[in-house]
Amino acid sequence: MNPLSIIKQSLTALKANKLRSFFSILGIVIGVAAVVIILSMGQGLKGLVTSEIEAFGPNILDIAIKIPGADQMSTVISMVQGVKITTLKLKDVKALKDQDRFPYIKAVSGQSIAQEWATYGSEEKQVLIYGCSTDYPLVMKVAKIDQGRFFTQNEDDSLSKVVVLGSGLVEKLFKEENPLGKKIKIKGQNFKVIGTFKPQGGVIFGGIDINDFLYTPLQTTLKEVLGIDYLSEIVLDIEDSSYLPQAIEEISRMLRKHHNIKDPEKDDFQITTMKEILDQVNEISVILNLLLGFLAAISLLVGGIGIMNIMLVSVSERTREIGLRKSLGATRRDILWQFLIESLVITSLGGFIGAFLGIVNSLLVGLVIQSQGLNWPLAISWLAIVIAFLVSMAIGLIFGIYPARKAAKLNPIEALRKE
Repeated sequence: MNPLSIIKQSLTALKANKLRSFFSILGIVIGVAAVVIILSMGQGLKGLVTSEIEAFGPNILDIAIKIPGADQMSTVISMVQGVKITTLKLKDVKALKDQDRFPYIKAVSGQSIAQEWATYGSEEKQVLIYGCSTDYPLVMKVAKIDQGRFFTQNEDDSLSKVVVLGSGLVEKLFKEENPLGKKIKIKGQNFKVIGTFKPQGGVIFGGIDINDFLYTPLQTTLKEVLGIDYLSEIVLDIEDSSYLPQAIEEISRMLRKHHNIKDPEKDDFQITTMKEILDQVNEISVILNLLLGFLAAISLLVGGIGIMNIMLVSVSERTREIGLRKSLGATRRDILWQFLIESLVITSLGGFIGAFLGIVNSLLVGLVIQSQGLNWPLAISWLAIVIAFLVSMAIGLIFGIYPARKAAKLNPIEALRKE
């Protein structure tokens, strides 16, 4: 039989059962759209994190505390469980500021973070207090002063109770009021607002917006707020990326001397470059996308099983039609191809519609996220679209073969006898 004739008969059969065809297509639409949306969201998240990290510049070094002999992930897990590493000290920050010893270091900022309640008038909010050195704006280049100023080294040394607010806190605590010169109460102590930051892109850390951070002098934070003498991290800005290997070697040697470490395998710190951080983000992104893509693909599989069930029902209902066509000269191949084409049409149409809806919804979700202040790139995973469409076609072929073969094997005489 002519291939065009087979295609025409397949389309006619689908039109004759519009409701059944609609629900068959719907299963594939949902599956393809889910794959496209989830992978596009994953790509957008990767773009957001990457752009925020790159904004700091390629010459940033991060010195983080680490359990001796353990990797960083094990350290993070242990810290969540309550393990404290107290070896990173203020003397390490001061040593790194020695220009005679480290002439390639442009800026150094130690940090220690605490969660406390901040109160102004009747407004009260739980915030992250970010204790940092005076070089913080030089290291974190995305941190730009909007009003007022940042605190000075003299204020840090004298344990001054001054504070710089993230843009989010300005809105939440002060509404339309100018915050400069006002007093915020933290742990029963009054801190004077001397400056505010411009919005920093809305990066989220553990569900808390970086724009809601409250910045205080490092020594004030350690002694007046936390009552400790150790840091959680030190961030450096190196003059040029060509100095990074030298910087890592010399800084490691200095820290080992300060911390009385003779075996490098027992380091209680880890120095990470911006490139390494980006590589880690990319690795996590790939794993996350594969996992999410697999979960979304399950809906495609369910849609394929639905198609097979509906095609089997169709074969059962159209037994007399199949017998009549065979008696008029249709071959087993003609019948096989007719049902396969019906299955492929369903999955192809579902794939096109699902890809379109996935693109539209991905863009809409991206716009909604951007409206919340996040620098979310409107990313569309074209690879996901192609893969999802090809998978939907493969599902149509795979799950359409059994019903098609069953229809093709029907005996025409027995088929014509069936009521």
